[in-house]
Amino acid sequence: MTALRSSPGAAAASVEPSAPAASKRPLLILCAASLALSLVLALAFPLVDPDEGRNAEVAAEMARDGDVVIPHLAGVPYLDKPPALFAMSALAIRIVGHRPLAARLPAMLASIATLALLARAGRRLAGEAHAWLPAALLAGSPLAAVLAAYAIFDMPLTACVTAVWTLLALELELGPTPGRRAAMALAVALGILLKGPVMLAWALGGSAAAALLARDRSPLRWLGWAPGWLLALGPPLVWFAAALRRHPEYAHYAFLEESWERMTSGSFHRQQPLWFVPAVLVGGALPWSLLTPWRAPASRSARVAAGFVLFAAAFFTLSRSKLVTYLLPALPPLAWWAAERWPLASRPRWRWLVTCAFTPLLLAGAWPALQGLARTSSGAPLAHAISAAGATSVRYEDCYSPGTDYLLGRRSTVVSGTGDPLTSNYAVRYRDALRRRGEWTLVDSSALAPPADVIVRARSRAGAAPAGFREIFRDTRFIAWRRPPG
Repeated sequence: MTALRSSPGAAAASVEPSAPAASKRPLLILCAASLALSLVLALAFPLVDPDEGRNAEVAAEMARDGDVVIPHLAGVPYLDKPPALFAMSALAIRIVGHRPLAARLPAMLASIATLALLARAGRRLAGEAHAWLPAALLAGSPLAAVLAAYAIFDMPLTACVTAVWTLLALELELGPTPGRRAAMALAVALGILLKGPVMLAWALGGSAAAALLARDRSPLRWLGWAPGWLLALGPPLVWFAAALRRHPEYAHYAFLEESWERMTSGSFHRQQPLWFVPAVLVGGALPWSLLTPWRAPASRSARVAAGFVLFAAAFFTLSRSKLVTYLLPALPPLAWWAAERWPLASRPRWRWLVTCAFTPLLLAGAWPALQGLARTSSGAPLAHAISAAGATSVRYEDCYSPGTDYLLGRRSTVVSGTGDPLTSNYAVRYRDALRRRGEWTLVDSSALAPPADVIVRARSRAGAAPAGFREIFRDTRFIAWRRPPG
């Protein structure tokens, strides 16, 4: 986007209050199209276990029990992540009900917010005519399109990271203001409450990398604004103190196990080869990742964006824990950097058409396979079978489908002495402490469990059917039996 290289005065002059409404039309169409695609995906696919089903059920228990400080899963404290995403989803559940859409709504809104942040920065720095270019590239990338309708933490975190670096770019072009810096600090606070200390890594590491590329300390100056640290750390510390009061071991888990151990050891079993990060960035941003004539960033705003991309590449290459979703916050700055190199008038029309059509065509071609994959990983078929059988109580024996509980709108009994079926590292590692405090709601053995209308076991170790029960469901993960009514 060559217009991003304009001076601050030229950029300000290009944004006139009397700009015609027609100049905003491409951006409005883009946001509407992006939201429509997210709605199609959110309504067409069931929640996928374990991640989506677990996050949805944690939010449902928060909505039902009203505890916004400590999230719970199957009644057990779930402190693997802070509570912000669960609180957002809990509010959506109270409005929409126990539907997949409610659990996915925070990600969908965060996606639109991310596009709006890119457009706002583009409008201030390059004018209305170019404001929609970075947002269009981001919306056209398959990784961003899919995760905009996925109930996990990374899209809301992406909105927070995007707020930080776009506001930093505006500060470098237009000068610092208390309001802009306060907004940056609040974005950091929300990011910490969404996903923990990794938000601090994004803010500090991205700013340092931007300063390195710019050969200038200006990108670091906002970090020296003392009121900003009060805003950035105050709300997370208030929540952390409340959580620590109820769970004294949480400090050790949050900083040493969930953060440091995740990054430096292979105990989370998420190691990937060195080519993983570039492959995700290129593949997640197809086709424009290959169609862009990449050069070193020319403008200050593009150097800020490139700094955050550079940080992501370095940080997650060095980290021992890698997932595709972790790199989502790097796509908006990558799109901004690409937009500088992709002025609309200088590109052949077919390249732009390929960029716009690629993700919809990719999803359409993969639709049957994606639906089959989602169905086999979802708790929805089991929920339908239990509902059709008229059962009012369910017992999981050494297994668990949180997505099923979410759709049924009630909490089931889980039989497990270890907590492994919850897929919660915190619950597994601190189950003895939870037992001592009376917060361990799982049952150690079937003999101690209350009677249930339906018994569910993992198919791989189901054993013989419970006496007097008949089979009502079987798939690749579970077998369920129903006690005859009466």
